Amino acid sequence: MSSGLVNPVCLERVADACGGKLIGDPAATVFSVSSLEDATPDSLTFMVDSSKLAENHGINPGVILLKPEDSGLFSGPRIVVADPYLAYATVSELFATGFKEIGVHSSAVIDPSVSLGSNVRVGAHAVIAAHCQLGDGVSVGANTVIERDCSVGADSVIDSSVTIYTNTRIGMRCRISSGAVLGASGFGYAPDGHSWRRIEQLGGVRIGDDVDIGANTTIDRGTIGDTLIGHRVKLDNLIHIAHNVKVGDDTIMAACVGIAGSADIGKRCRIGGRSSINGHIIIVDDVVLHALAFVTKSITVVGEYTSAVPAQPARQWRRTLAHLNRLDKLVERIKKTGNKND
Repeated sequence: MSSGLVNPVCLERVADACGGKLIGDPAATVFSVSSLEDATPDSLTFMVDSSKLAENHGINPGVILLKPEDSGLFSGPRIVVADPYLAYATVSELFATGFKEIGVHSSAVIDPSVSLGSNVRVGAHAVIAAHCQLGDGVSVGANTVIERDCSVGADSVIDSSVTIYTNTRIGMRCRISSGAVLGASGFGYAPDGHSWRRIEQLGGVRIGDDVDIGANTTIDRGTIGDTLIGHRVKLDNLIHIAHNVKVGDDTIMAACVGIAGSADIGKRCRIGGRSSINGHIIIVDDVVLHALAFVTKSITVVGEYTSAVPAQPARQWRRTLAHLNRLDKLVERIKKTGNKND
């Protein structure tokens, strides 16, 4: 389905944004983006696989992003690019809707000591505590709470109902989705006989530039030092990052990843959904963890890692489980046979 109407965008602007070669009228406009199968004369779409053109014979979009070798397959307005999907990611920003108005809502509560940059927007019932700093162009959504001594870099967008605890530093051009909690107390307790004594978490959170943090994701503050999230890190929804974790630049994580305290994740890692990473371990740069990976010790060699068993018919799984349960007996039998042959 189409993404819905917004202000018209001319094709020349689209081509300039993605660095593509426009074939068609530069003054022509489109109003929305769409999938290939749902393309309309007022929408922009893209084609990665030329076989899709045959599957969608008769499509008539306002403009299509495609590869040089596919340009001749389409006679309508088109923009030729090396990577249509990446080009779409770039131009999608032209169609995004978000905070348009600037200013502070009358119901927002902002301490007099707060420093607000130019063109800042603060939504209804937001609370910003003492000694915070908001850079130019920052947007803070309704019902968001920012505790004292926090900073938010220029052009960052904090959606509604986000909680940011004290001593959290957020870089420029970040996007924090609703329900995220940054800087909550980490899970730290010392054994005291048969009970537990809380260890106060006295550190903070440091988030780099161009970081995206998904809905209901939590990043705990450090115990003494800070929890560190590098530049351009992308975090999906429902991720938990515990105290004193370090995440390197350009790492991306899918939903429901859990990382225990003081783990050190390298740069450019790709971590699949529901992966679990133990605390106090190191994962080097450029590691790929498949979904449901369970990491219990450091990964020091670059590569792809997995530990989950993919779904299979129940009958096959029961047979596999039966074989696993007999492994110990098989090992003992092999040992005895080997000893007899010595």
